[in-house]
Amino acid sequence: MATLFVDNLTVLDFSYLHPKRGMIGESWIVDLELSGDLDGQGMVFDFGQVKRQLKRLIDDQVDHRLLFPGAHEALSLNRRKDQQLSLTWQYGAGEIRLLAPTESLLEIPGTEVSKASVTLFLMELLEPSLPDNVNEARILLREEDTGTAPFYHYSHGLKKHDGNCQRIAHGHRSTIQIFENGRRSRYWEKLWADRWEDIYIGTREDLEGTYFVEEVPHHRFRYDAPQGHFELVIPEDHCYLIDTDTTVEYLADHIARQLAEEAPGKHFRVRAFEGVGKGAIAEAGENNLKSS
Repeated sequence: MATLFVDNLTVLDFSYLHPKRGMIGESWIVDLELSGDLDGQGMVFDFGQVKRQLKRLIDDQVDHRLLFPGAHEALSLNRRKDQQLSLTWQYGAGEIRLLAPTESLLEIPGTEVSKASVTLFLMELLEPSLPDNVNEARILLREEDTGTAPFYHYSHGLKKHDGNCQRIAHGHRSTIQIFENGRRSRYWEKLWADRWEDIYIGTREDLEGTYFVEEVPHHRFRYDAPQGHFELVIPEDHCYLIDTDTTVEYLADHIARQLAEEAPGKHFRVRAFEGVGKGAIAEAGENNLKSS
C-alpha cells in the first residue's frame, strides 16, 4: 500500500456559529492523505484529479458559507419554499438571525462546529469520489501558523461580488502587519486584533436599522445580490461599521487612515490579510521616512 499527500490542498474561508462567541470568521488550511494500491499508472490517485475534483468538491460545499451545528439547542431553523433558509441562534450576547439562500449555509451534524466535526463531514463528502484502489483517506484541518503575530476573526458580506463573497455571513481568520514610520509595530497590530476580535464588519449602506432584542441593541443588515436576498440581525457590540464596502482593499485603507488620525504626524503602512496568503496594502499619514 502506498500513500499520497497533498499539503495546502485548499483554504476554507467561512464563518460558523458558536454558543458563547456568536459568529466567528475562520480560515482553515486543508491537508489530504490518500492510501491504497497503485493503479495502472503507478499512482494512488493522479495529482491533477485531486486538485481538480476533490478540491472543487470541498470548496463548493464548505468555502464561503456559514456553518452551524444542526443538533444544538441554541438553533432554530425554518426551511422556506422559496429556497431561503431562516435561522435564529441564541447565545450569551443576544441572538443572531439570518435569512439567506440555502446554498450560503451548511449544516454540520452534531452539537458543535469544530475541526473534528468538519473533518468527519469532509470524509463522508469525499468518499464517493475516491477511486476503488483508495482504501483510506485522512484530512487535516489547521490554522495558519502565525507564531506570536496577532490575528483576528471577522465576518462580512460583499453584495457587489459576482461570486460567493456576496454571502452576508462568511469570514476569515487574518493576521495584520502594521509599520509605523517604517518599523513594524506589535502595539498597533495587537490593538487592531483586539478591536476586531470575533467581529462582524458591516457597510453602513447595508444597515437597515438598530433594534432592541430582549433589551440588547442589535443591528439589522439587508441587501439583494445576484444569489438572492440576504438579511442579518446581530448584536451591535459584535459589529464594526465602515462607510465603504468591506473588501480587504477598503479594510486596509480604513485601518491606515484610522491609525493616521489616532497618531498624527506618523506614517503607517498596513498589510491586511484576507485569510491565508492574500490581502491588501495601504498607507496613510505623514511620510517622515528619510530617503536612502
